[in-house]
Amino acid sequence: MKEASTLIEALTGLAWPLFASVVVWRLFPLIKALVGRGNFTVRVGDTELTVQQFSDKLVETTADIQQRLTAVGAGDGPEEASPQAERRSRLLRRVLWVDDQPANNAYEAAQLQALGVEVVHATSTQEGVRALHQARASFDAVISDMGRSEPSGYNTDAGLDLIRAVRAFDGTTPVFVYASAKTLARTDAITAAGGSGVAWSPVRLFDLLRDAGEFPGAAEA
Repeated sequence: MKEASTLIEALTGLAWPLFASVVVWRLFPLIKALVGRGNFTVRVGDTELTVQQFSDKLVETTADIQQRLTAVGAGDGPEEASPQAERRSRLLRRVLWVDDQPANNAYEAAQLQALGVEVVHATSTQEGVRALHQARASFDAVISDMGRSEPSGYNTDAGLDLIRAVRAFDGTTPVFVYASAKTLARTDAITAAGGSGVAWSPVRLFDLLRDAGEFPGAAEA
């Protein structure tokens, strides 16, 4: 049990999904055997996950990277790449993440923290806007899910509401929607509201964040 916890916690500290996915792919049989010994939880960043939740996220990331590598091998480049020199002139130091289920994004948040990015969580639109207004230091990007439970009930347009609320007083901070692939159908609405991009996978999210600024840990390397 101790060996499994040590192994998984070590993997969560890996800085970049590509490296992590390769290690997990090679060690997956060992991880599976350790998990089979019993049910237990592991802390990932600021959130405690069951092994099943953690392993599901690792598998999802690995599969997505496999697909991306295939596209690169076929000659496809990044979808919206910005000049590398321009990215390096900015640092992505602080990110506000608005989602009513923070555990769903624990792996991605832990990766950002490993890269030197401070991640602040909020669970509702109101809480997110309040965090922006009361921030001790400005945020370099905002990430939001699309539909979430709000104090008034479930809101399928919560992501759009947050974007509009942010744009009412801030016209420059990137606001990204991170949700399932079906959210792509609402890209036009997200853009019209002032959104900066839509991510449906961990790799796509990190692509967008890298366009917003260089990760502090990567810049110091």
